[in-house]
Amino acid sequence: KPSVEVFVSRCGSACPHPASAMVAIKSISLIALFPAAAALVHRPAGQCSFATEPDIPYFWDPNCAEDGMEMGCFADGVNTQCRFCGEGAYREVFCPADLWCEFDNPPTVPYYWDARCVPGMLACNADGRHVHCRFCGEYPYNGTVHCPDNLHTVAPEARCEFANEPSTPYFYDVTCEDGMVGCKADGKHLGCRFCGEGAYAEVNCPASLCTLPPSEQTGNPKHYWEPKCQQDSLHILGCLADGVHPQCRFCGGGDYESIRCPELSSY
Repeated sequence: KPSVEVFVSRCGSACPHPASAMVAIKSISLIALFPAAAALVHRPAGQCSFATEPDIPYFWDPNCAEDGMEMGCFADGVNTQCRFCGEGAYREVFCPADLWCEFDNPPTVPYYWDARCVPGMLACNADGRHVHCRFCGEYPYNGTVHCPDNLHTVAPEARCEFANEPSTPYFYDVTCEDGMVGCKADGKHLGCRFCGEGAYAEVNCPASLCTLPPSEQTGNPKHYWEPKCQQDSLHILGCLADGVHPQCRFCGGGDYESIRCPELSSY
């Protein structure tokens, strides 16, 4: 899946530079003028370099092309990876929910940043601070608030709870709905989903099931979960990539250039 890195810089009373006080004052004035702007108090500074702090959320997106022509990219006029998101002309660019939502305790329900939220809308203001922070997918929002996708939704930390660990692979899929194949695998959480084997072979397992060391996860080649590994001569090269799971397979680079990486592959 595409990698979106978010760099966060927080500063409060410990900030040595007087500019931080000006940012705080500006944020307070925004809230007074526009209640919905309360979502803008928590701002990621990261690698963006604004001469004047903007009123639109932004984040650092290494997927922005070098020409900066994609929607929201080159937001600060300096860095192509600095990207506006979630409001106005940029509302179709998802803001990273794990950055902008602020929960006192980890939620048990998936959530995402929904630019369409307004006060009073179902599941919005999920964290009690930001109106655009929205719950989705799991009870009591299953069937009413659908999560956008696994890339733009933050899954709960407690994802699956089995009385006995199953032999079938599983993962948490925020797009699960009642009746979908493999969903509610543990009988408790709708998003807990079986994949890749037997009756669930049609459900693609994510590359995250592989357990590669961090040093290998961040380098080439990519890897993915291949349920056909070691079943025939075409599915031997690259398998057992993590040394643990036969289905974990390298692809797309070096000695594995002949193996096409599917959409769900990852570094």
